[in-house]
Amino acid sequence: MNDFARKFVARSRHQKITESMYRSVLRRHPSPAERISTAVNIQIPGQFEPRLAKMIDSDEFKIRRLPGLIAESTKEWTGSQVFFLHIPKTAGTSVRIALIKAVGVPAFELYGRDKSMRDLIRQSDKHFWPLFVGHSNISFFPLGYSGITIFRESRSRVLSLYRQKCRAAIIDNPLDINQIAFQEKRKIALKLLSTPFGEWLNVPSQLSSIDYFIPSKQFRRNSQESNGFQAHILSLSSNEIEKLLNESISRFTHAAWSHNEPAILKAISGVSGREITDL
Repeated sequence: MNDFARKFVARSRHQKITESMYRSVLRRHPSPAERISTAVNIQIPGQFEPRLAKMIDSDEFKIRRLPGLIAESTKEWTGSQVFFLHIPKTAGTSVRIALIKAVGVPAFELYGRDKSMRDLIRQSDKHFWPLFVGHSNISFFPLGYSGITIFRESRSRVLSLYRQKCRAAIIDNPLDINQIAFQEKRKIALKLLSTPFGEWLNVPSQLSSIDYFIPSKQFRRNSQESNGFQAHILSLSSNEIEKLLNESISRFTHAAWSHNEPAILKAISGVSGREITDL
């Protein structure tokens, strides 16, 4: 076989491999450009696995394929389907860990999820995982799941947040990759440290927990902290807010106060269907 024939056969083989990769991973045919670039790339020793890993890590795979794969793997799930709306500074980390143990699966966490995944969750009716948790608006959690949340006396919660922000002024974090962002946080924290608590309270600080319970599908990630969402709430009449809150609260089957540990344990046990005796 001459060189031209060998190159033709090799190119044809790698194009077939490329076709198989796209059909298997993304469930579609590659575009002409994708077919050429991938076929050329995987001819280089050691490049097949990185190329495949890049496809699996792509937004396309996460949005189009991953939920279906997870749904397939959990279709026989017979346990509880639960969501936990974690209001900051309410001992929610302990509750989250206890829920994971009770439900028996890792939590699909919405903390800081990228926009594509959050859009998928709020637009899809596929309940592809039994346990969702996060500092997220009520609209991001699957309908039909049993909900749980923890409340905390407002003054105690605000004081806890104030102390947490002050502590950031003295914490050294050499492992933080983004040193510029970290130093900016440190600067803000140092300023806060010299601000009396009473004075700090008079500054808009986005502390209201009501924001988590007003559905906000039309807003971006962390929408409950945005000026746009604050304006949206202010534009609603008291009757409209009451109606929205009632609809949101009706999605929760269990709740408790953060300083009442027996009540928290009872709520976790009730929502998960498994007896929990300690946090």
